[in-house]
Amino acid sequence: MKKQPLIFLLLGALITGCAVNQYHAKDYQGNGYSEYRMTSDRFAVTYRGSRNTDPEDVKHYALKRAAEVTSNYGYRYFVVESERDLTKTTVVKSTKEETTLVEDLWTDLLYPVKSTKEQASEKKNYALELSIRCFTSRPKKEEAIDAYQFLAYNITSDVS
Repeated sequence: MKKQPLIFLLLGALITGCAVNQYHAKDYQGNGYSEYRMTSDRFAVTYRGSRNTDPEDVKHYALKRAAEVTSNYGYRYFVVESERDLTKTTVVKSTKEETTLVEDLWTDLLYPVKSTKEQASEKKNYALELSIRCFTSRPKKEEAIDAYQFLAYNITSDVS
């Protein structure tokens, strides 16, 4: 009987951990990573975040996918040749109805008065497209990223 609370605790931690990690392939809403091959050594890698994904995380996830694509196609290094911001901004309008009590000065009675307030807020779905070029040996460019090292470092940093 004492094992049940432990099982529920572990199950809750597992569910919470899965909800926190937003790195995944493109889903039915268009969120997640995708890529396409432009030439034998050039790829376009895109990561679209959901409404609650930070722009720094979007960039990190796009770079992570670029490293995965690089190693999956037999390359070791990649250079980001260009970045394109694909962020979408939507305006969400909401109506809030409030009821306040107002005192009648003549009778000292309180009566309800309804008022409606409209609010508009912007929601951003951050997205980034990276154009990358891949190399089997380290290019002379300083900005070249070692895909193996990037992925090895990010295995430990994504777990926490």
